[in-house]
Amino acid sequence: MKRNKSTVTCPQCGEQAQSVELEKKAEFKGVEVRYSANLHRCAGCGLELANLDDAADMQDRLTDAYRRAVGLLDGDQIRLLRQKKGFSQQGLADALEIGVASVKRWENGVIQSKAMDNLLRTLLEEHPCNEHTGNREFSITRIRLVLDTFALHLGRPLLKKNDRMLYAAKYLWYADMTARRDLGQGMTGATYAALPMGPQLNNYRDLVDEILKSDSADAQPLTNEEKAVIAAVAKAFPGNKAVYDAAHRESVWKQCITGAIISYSQADELSEMPKSSGTVAPR
Repeated sequence: MKRNKSTVTCPQCGEQAQSVELEKKAEFKGVEVRYSANLHRCAGCGLELANLDDAADMQDRLTDAYRRAVGLLDGDQIRLLRQKKGFSQQGLADALEIGVASVKRWENGVIQSKAMDNLLRTLLEEHPCNEHTGNREFSITRIRLVLDTFALHLGRPLLKKNDRMLYAAKYLWYADMTARRDLGQGMTGATYAALPMGPQLNNYRDLVDEILKSDSADAQPLTNEEKAVIAAVAKAFPGNKAVYDAAHRESVWKQCITGAIISYSQADELSEMPKSSGTVAPR
């Protein structure tokens, strides 16, 4: 197929095929999507032609259309949000604690998992209130570090494969909320939803495997004050039932509608985790 900037010779009838942009419809991963495609269409027989570059571009547009249809950030959105935040591709990879190759693939058409999409949104999108994250950047390795530290105090692991985080999330929530109240910021940057089972790590189903795969050694170390908060929470709630029941007595959780994000600004209202008389939150 002989090509110049705007026309190619049709291999079927020999007429000239002009460059056109067409609206296409296709089913991808069980979802019907619409996308635009840059092709050449023969004026004589109507044959649509694409070279390797055209085909690669169509594939990228198709996967981006699919991502938008199922509520995932597409490649251009990831790139623009990253640049708006001032991240290089390596900088974003470092913040997410992943390899830079993953960031490059997502920006060039590879579909990210829902869990990773949630992490990208948490890090890159503007949130109306930083109180949803406790004035701290979200960190999976910090979640793992806090849970590992609880395990040392409690003498048992809190996180297991295929775990619903029924109890682990309560310990995390108390650690984050107590730290926000007493130290001025949470420990992990996690957001928590008010669910019937009590305060729960938002999108926990997508995050459990990522937390299990993470290495707490890669996390920002806990301060002595943060370690003291974890020790106090573990002492207050030595058993799973104790922390579960306590969380269900909290008005902070009771007053939220199901599914709502619990604001860290309500940390002062904790009733089951009294504030130490010697702890003063920084101004």
